[in-house]
Amino acid sequence: MPELFELTQSRSRAPEAPPLSTASITSLDSLLSPPAVTARSQKFLRFRLAPTQSMLLPVEEITAVQTISISDILPVPQMSACVMGMSNWREEALWLVDLAQQLGFSAIAQQAQQLTNLSAIVVQSSSKSLGLVVPEIGEIEEHYPDTLLNPSPDLFSSQTSSFIKGYFRHDRSVVLDTAAVMRDPALHTHHLNSL
Repeated sequence: MPELFELTQSRSRAPEAPPLSTASITSLDSLLSPPAVTARSQKFLRFRLAPTQSMLLPVEEITAVQTISISDILPVPQMSACVMGMSNWREEALWLVDLAQQLGFSAIAQQAQQLTNLSAIVVQSSSKSLGLVVPEIGEIEEHYPDTLLNPSPDLFSSQTSSFIKGYFRHDRSVVLDTAAVMRDPALHTHHLNSL
């Protein structure tokens, strides 16, 4: 029996652990602390400008998306070529701009002559509204705005780059700068001075 006792006694003793150092405590704290707050995603509406070109617009900058019959657009003479005219929106006159043409792409009329209805993305700045007419409205997507890169002159034409807020590298999605669109000198002639 003494042998069994000695064996049991030797098993019950655990080797002593060295005391924890300050470095060990610090690294343990970093493991136990909650993860850092990650950047929040933002919702963007994708729309098409040309058969191979689409853009994004932050949803928070959009007042409405509206379908407009071409017959409801009142043309206004002596305006910039990209200004399609006016339409009734919420009992007020809404200026409509062919966004593709304003950015240097083919005019909507040249892209789809058989269209009877158009899509307008209504944006506002300083209580002034503007309808950005586009050939097609896409889906709402989520992106991380902190990954938005500045527009590079190598990637965009000089006419287009002045209206671009930036682009996302992972899928090369381009984000429209609505404030720049509304400041465009081509829109601030004659009757459009109210913008």
